[in-house]
Amino acid sequence: MTLVELERNLNRAQKLVHTQSGEALNLAFGARDYARSFNQPKLEAKALSICALATFNFGNNEDALAYLAELDQLAQHHNIGEYEGKAYSLYAQAQYTLGAYHLSRDSWNRCLTLPDSAIDLETRVQAHVGLGQLYYAHEHFQTALAHHRKAEDLAAGSEDYHLQGAILINIAADLIACGQLDEAYAVLKGALPLVRADQSYRNEAEIYMHMGRIQLLRGELDRAKMSLMVALKINRLHIHQWSEANTLLTLGECHIAKGDFSHAVAELNSALITATALGALHLQSSIHSILAKAFTAIGEPASAEQHQASYLNLRQQILAERHETQLETMELNLV
Repeated sequence: MTLVELERNLNRAQKLVHTQSGEALNLAFGARDYARSFNQPKLEAKALSICALATFNFGNNEDALAYLAELDQLAQHHNIGEYEGKAYSLYAQAQYTLGAYHLSRDSWNRCLTLPDSAIDLETRVQAHVGLGQLYYAHEHFQTALAHHRKAEDLAAGSEDYHLQGAILINIAADLIACGQLDEAYAVLKGALPLVRADQSYRNEAEIYMHMGRIQLLRGELDRAKMSLMVALKINRLHIHQWSEANTLLTLGECHIAKGDFSHAVAELNSALITATALGALHLQSSIHSILAKAFTAIGEPASAEQHQASYLNLRQQILAERHETQLETMELNLV
């Protein structure tokens, strides 16, 4: 392989990483060793960052963190430019998924203080998106929305449709949590063309899931179920486990609202298995909370109490971490 072919493969892998993660991983994994043999640390860093993101997209946090550890070793001996920021951002995403919120917070904050030579604009924007998600997990919804609006402003000139779509989806989620359903639905409708242009199936599934949640909250149960089934089909077809579990959670709520408790419990249990395997604490806590409601409704108080206890235990873990005071300080600084 020549150096030109290596760069071409990495550019192709970068374009495919969100839509065809398996092919992107194969291209980047092969390019890593060639970059090393050509003594091209920035290209090696690019390959490793793509490998980390592709495995993260598959829900494999362990392998993603292994690639990031390799990237960290490379950065200790070479200038890897913008991939330093990408490494911090990916590390934060993985730790957020695993519920290590203080680690994700520190890494996203680091992205906001790196010099321009070590991070690109898109990664800075992603840091605001991530910090907004962190506030969302701690139920600071207005501050989450402020971070996501900041990300939207910074990304206004970007041609990265995937990033812009992700920002709009997060804004919609914040608006739903704040009870602004009409505005949230309009944001999702506006995001759909961007996401389809980007061919980002993960984000398309997220849009349909949030539309389903809005329809559920409006009492439009049949429409909600249709939207959620579309999201579920996309997630399963493209192996997006976290989104699949989140969709099953909302689908379970929809079936509870329809009085179909057997389907609800089956879907929620399936979601819980996936969320537990992923180590997603926030998602697990939400599922336990809904399972407690389902078992209460069908007259099984022992099971309901068990799930309620699990919910409270997980929420305590999430909300009682040592960084909660720092979150409040950051919130004041943002304002």
